[in-house]
Amino acid sequence: MDYDPASVATYYVALFAPRVTAYSRWTPKGWRPVREELTPEIALAGLTKKGPPISAYMIDEASESHVLAFDFDTENGMAQAYALATTMNDIGFAAYVETSRRGAHLWSPLEHPLPAKMIRRAAHSLLESGLPEDSTDPHIEIRPGSDDIAEGGLGHPLRMPCMPHPKTGKTGQMFRATGETMGHTLSAILLNATDATPAALVEKRAGMWSPKIKGLPKTYRKSYQPSDDPFADASASDILQELWDVHNARPGKAVRCPAHDDRNPSLSILRDDQRVICKSPGCILNNDDHGRGTYELTTLAPGASA
Repeated sequence: MDYDPASVATYYVALFAPRVTAYSRWTPKGWRPVREELTPEIALAGLTKKGPPISAYMIDEASESHVLAFDFDTENGMAQAYALATTMNDIGFAAYVETSRRGAHLWSPLEHPLPAKMIRRAAHSLLESGLPEDSTDPHIEIRPGSDDIAEGGLGHPLRMPCMPHPKTGKTGQMFRATGETMGHTLSAILLNATDATPAALVEKRAGMWSPKIKGLPKTYRKSYQPSDDPFADASASDILQELWDVHNARPGKAVRCPAHDDRNPSLSILRDDQRVICKSPGCILNNDDHGRGTYELTTLAPGASA
């Protein structure tokens, strides 16, 4: 059966784009943010190669999302995606695996928007269950990519399903956790993407996860349980990795700052691993060029006051 392309594109954007007031577009110089509406026409042009490929921002202005996704930028990404998708399916999560140039993407539409912080905690719990040996691999990225975004921020984008790869032009194929193809056309795939993850299940899995930080007491959790000084032994790179999701944080290294939309590494981690300084003057981690110590870095982390 044939379907009106405009209607298909409308449903596609509604299903896979948590934010429609901005998007990321491929250009000869790489991905660039566009602060305009992501319309079905723009998505359709990208899908049919009449326009540039499009990535959607996976968190909206209210720091919510209705899509949980994983980006496996690994050599065995497809195997990892299937393993995690199987775990997710077994406990009631929707899980659709998509081939990528390197690795795979895994998509899980939710029945309605939820706080990004909750979705990310559920994602960490799923990784620990489905991929215990790889759950902290920095090449496995979670979307939404942050617990919240500052006013005017955009968050982290992800190339939309079946969108041609900007360098190869190849289109990803979508499969169920069982390995069964979801179709060979976008309309067929969307007709088969009928499962949505229950919100109650996301909340349940989120409650099962707590970050574990090297050097901190075992009683420490992201809910910030009382302690005389639970931050005393934590290094700046440990805190960045565990509370800010900067997986490549290392002493003496510059990384992309997680406190703002940073395209070039602007956050310096001092060699003593006890302080960080962002080069962006308006950033909370700049602090009049004084930076932030480990205690401030922890208390300022997304969700610290929750």
